Amino acid sequence: MHLVRIGKRVLNLDNLSYCEAQVWQEEISLKVSFIGSANNTPLTLTDEEAKALWKYLEHAVVEKVA
Repeated sequence: MHLVRIGKRVLNLDNLSYCEAQVWQEEISLKVSFIGSANNTPLTLTDEEAKALWKYLEHAVVEKVA
């Protein structure tokens, strides 16, 4: 399992199916969908949690490509 702690949450990135970023000026919001989530309701992260997860995802992609 690929577990990541973001704030008070622990996310299993193996079950991540979709991530949508909404950025305006200095603020960011992420909608994260997981495999098997009830009613396809995404987890919404804002502010510091969103920035931390986005930074981690960018870093993980760069490592896989390199």
